[in-house]
Amino acid sequence: MSWVAVQFEQGPIEFDLTNRARDALHRSGLGWANLHFVGRDAVVTGRAPEERDPAAALARIEKVWGVRVVGDRSELLESVANYRWSVMADSGRVQLAGDVPSEDARRALLAATQNAFRGASISDGMSLARGSIDRNAWLASAIFSVQNLSELKRGRADLAMLDLSISGEAKTPDAYRDVREALSERRPAGLRLVRSDITPPLVKPFVWGVKKSGAGIAITGFSPADDDRERTHARAKALFRGMTITDNSDIGAGAPEGWLKATSVALDQLAQLRSGDVAITDRDMAFSGEAPDEQTAATVKRTLKLEVPQNFRISERISFPRPDLSLPSGGYVMGIVNDGTSLDLVGMVPSEAVRGALIDAIGARFPGRRVNDKTQVAPGAPDGWQQCVVAGLSSLPRLKKGKSILTDRVLEVLGSTDDYAASQSVPGDVKAAAGQTCETRTNITFTGQMKTDLDWKAMREPNGMVTIGGEAPDDASRLRLVEIAQQIFAGSSVTDNMKIVGASSEPWSSAAHLGLQEMARLKNGEVSIAGKELVIKGAAESDRVANDIRSVLSTDLPPGFKSRDEITVMSAEEKAADSCQTLMRQASAKGTINFDRAKADLTSDSTQTLRDLAQIANECPSFKIEIEGHTDSEGTDERNQRLSDRRARAVADFLAQNGVDPRRLSAIGYGATRPIADNSTQEGRAKNRRIEFTVRVN
Repeated sequence: MSWVAVQFEQGPIEFDLTNRARDALHRSGLGWANLHFVGRDAVVTGRAPEERDPAAALARIEKVWGVRVVGDRSELLESVANYRWSVMADSGRVQLAGDVPSEDARRALLAATQNAFRGASISDGMSLARGSIDRNAWLASAIFSVQNLSELKRGRADLAMLDLSISGEAKTPDAYRDVREALSERRPAGLRLVRSDITPPLVKPFVWGVKKSGAGIAITGFSPADDDRERTHARAKALFRGMTITDNSDIGAGAPEGWLKATSVALDQLAQLRSGDVAITDRDMAFSGEAPDEQTAATVKRTLKLEVPQNFRISERISFPRPDLSLPSGGYVMGIVNDGTSLDLVGMVPSEAVRGALIDAIGARFPGRRVNDKTQVAPGAPDGWQQCVVAGLSSLPRLKKGKSILTDRVLEVLGSTDDYAASQSVPGDVKAAAGQTCETRTNITFTGQMKTDLDWKAMREPNGMVTIGGEAPDDASRLRLVEIAQQIFAGSSVTDNMKIVGASSEPWSSAAHLGLQEMARLKNGEVSIAGKELVIKGAAESDRVANDIRSVLSTDLPPGFKSRDEITVMSAEEKAADSCQTLMRQASAKGTINFDRAKADLTSDSTQTLRDLAQIANECPSFKIEIEGHTDSEGTDERNQRLSDRRARAVADFLAQNGVDPRRLSAIGYGATRPIADNSTQEGRAKNRRIEFTVRVN
């Protein structure tokens, strides 16, 4: 019976002792040791990382309650004199190789590698070995190496004891800086950096540019290293003192030989110009700008040819002011010339007083500019002469360069501008200012860059107001869009907040027209165009309407445009709320809701309309009703806000007194912030003084 008892109890005893002893070993950092129990007697096997570890394992197991005898059959890991380890990464594959001090260290390294290189294929070629290293410092250094290698497109890190060598190409300029900073300032204790060959990401084509304009100096593109970027930035600050330097350049590899010399010469010569632009693409340099005179232009051209490295190809276009006003030989002639830096006043003026007034007028429109007076007093100015002179002068500040020439009764305005809106509006403004006094001829050249991708949005608010904002290609397209919106949303207020930026009208205008038409089929819709993508949002009355809108956009948008929608379909409850809102708005539009002047007291002629509204509200009792108060723009903003609040509250109180649950009602005042008509007219102000109702699902 004793033998039978031992046989039944021995298994559970061995199981319990094995678990408790193994747990004790792991807590002590001795997880390398394997255990085998026969009864209460233990045998230790496995490969110990250090000579002291077998004795430590035996001592730890002997302290486990219930253990009687512990035998040692463990071995030592192979000892290596030069402890070496490496990690390589390339094209989604990571390879770990070399010596690792323990299985725990292997697992920690593999986990760190998987976390750093998510989705990569990881090959474990590491071998257990012992050596004269600090195992904790070694593991921290190996993990540090893996983490920094993950910032590279491809690369390799090697540890020889605690000496790190790392090389590779960074994924991005930011990654290049992060890795260099980590290697310099955030290395684990004990790790020594013996070699670092981290290169920035390869840039093709390798571009760099600098632009000098009235706004300052703007540097873009790439520099081959941080030192080179700082060197060019410092040179620009020294050359362009007093100007704002905006440096948006970054770091990249792939600069052609002689790049630093080429950029230095370009900066030096750009400093000689009034304005200019340098663009370097690989070994091609495009240099353009405006010199103050012909001699400077010739010197800059010669210097570029002689000092820019010969492996660069140079194309230059440098202009300089030339006398550009030849007055007609006959007639009463007066001219104003703006060359961008100073103004010349030439020809005839009727008196000294007029000459002085004209010089003062030019100075007021061009503060800080030099005015060169080359006029002579002569009789014979035609009637209306002064009005025509002012008409020509008024347009010149809007031009980068320009001239106004008045010959008898013919006013000619010529010039250039990089403001597209000005190029379109100046001819009409000159004609309007001159009136019938003189004939006007204009020739305005647009020198800016036409935009190709515009940001535009149209929105229909719950109160029916339509707001159009963002960028429009030209004034004709803007006016046409407003006209179409007024036709589509007849009876609604259309607010135009668009800005003209200068772009091709088509096919953009066709896309915007289509977007407005389809938005009108939605409740409280919104349509926007960003670049070549049209996005439409809103609630459709049915799946059929939603699908029909999607179909129209997929087939009728101009080539090159794509559409995306965020259309939802109204629930039965939302449709009921919308129907209730329509009834309330129709009732208020047909009826009368008036207040005493500048007060929140309802007039007696409002009673029947408000009772009708209360009846409609009680026929759809499950919805919230928001009552909005609006005023015209007369008075202060603060006063109008308070008045609109009180008027909305007065309507809410009337409805509550006539059976509408007050918990369903909310009142809000918007003052004069949401006009639906022109506040400059009496009729418009009357329309803006109003109460509106919005019905919402709870």
